[in-house]
Amino acid sequence: MGARHHLIRTTGQMNAGAQILNWIAEHEAIFSGIAAAIVIVGVIGAMSSRTLGLLRSRSRKENNVAASNLQQTTQRIRQEIRYCRLPDGHKVAWSSAGNGYPLIRSLGWFTNLEMEWNSPVSAPFWRQLASRYQLIRYDGRGMGLSDRDVQEFSPATRLEDLEVVIEASGAEKFALMGMSEGGSTAIKYAHKYPERVSHLIIWGSFLVPPDREEVPQFSPIAKLMPIHWGGDSAAFHQMFTAMFLPEGNAAQNKLFNEMQRTSAAPDTAFLFTKSISEIDVRDIANQVRVPALVIHRKGDLVVPVKYGQNLAAQLSDSRIVLLDGSNHWMVAQDDTDYIVSLIDEFLSNSDSQPDS
Repeated sequence: MGARHHLIRTTGQMNAGAQILNWIAEHEAIFSGIAAAIVIVGVIGAMSSRTLGLLRSRSRKENNVAASNLQQTTQRIRQEIRYCRLPDGHKVAWSSAGNGYPLIRSLGWFTNLEMEWNSPVSAPFWRQLASRYQLIRYDGRGMGLSDRDVQEFSPATRLEDLEVVIEASGAEKFALMGMSEGGSTAIKYAHKYPERVSHLIIWGSFLVPPDREEVPQFSPIAKLMPIHWGGDSAAFHQMFTAMFLPEGNAAQNKLFNEMQRTSAAPDTAFLFTKSISEIDVRDIANQVRVPALVIHRKGDLVVPVKYGQNLAAQLSDSRIVLLDGSNHWMVAQDDTDYIVSLIDEFLSNSDSQPDS
């Protein structure tokens, strides 16, 4: 009896098994896919830590190769330096590098086209931009490679420098990047020629210069410029650099000091700096309709962050990005790749997109 009952149970189990096999056969495609997935999962699960390590190593190598290729590409880019003339006859040096949509730098403070382009500190930033856009920069009157025998500096002369360079470049429509006090010049240009500016990028700038009480160290530095600018006074240079690059490393500080020393004569530096107090774009900023990206460091000692926030609030179509750090000089921080990505995103995603 027990054997009979066992046989019955076994037969029932066999019949059920046959039914399952028949059902699987009718749905072969589904189960072949499931089986394949199970096999794949099993293979992945069986991979040794050594194999995973090899994959990670390959990923790192691929990233390094990509970075190396980008570096080689940017190193091959050459800037062409040319000259244009101001209405008074003085020559202004300007450069063009790369292809693509024009991105024009409205300068702030003192520059030197060759030093910016060739220094290991600043070159990577400018060359990255030139690998994406037609990058146009210039040395303002009295500085860098431009004619030095100039005595007049004002918001009007800054705008005139920019106007002349833009006309010489042949750019019809472009993005304008104003750096430091050059931000006010960019705003004035966009207000005067709204049809030509597609985007504004403003770095570390203001509507009106900071109060002396908020930047107390600037006044004594300005007074010492005619005496110590370009000289050998380590104390003066240390005081000056500590304000602009409080987090600068040795290489950054050295380049910044050398840039200031070679970019302008002491009298020029003093007169140019003195004229910054004349800047005031509060009455026109809210009339500018160009999409704007305002970037400012939270700990900026030269232009406190509230000035960048006030500027962004005054522009009618702007967004602001606040970055960590306190260096006023854009290229003297470790986040220049991120800054380039912000610029790329802004120029590609804006409602007023540039034509390729």
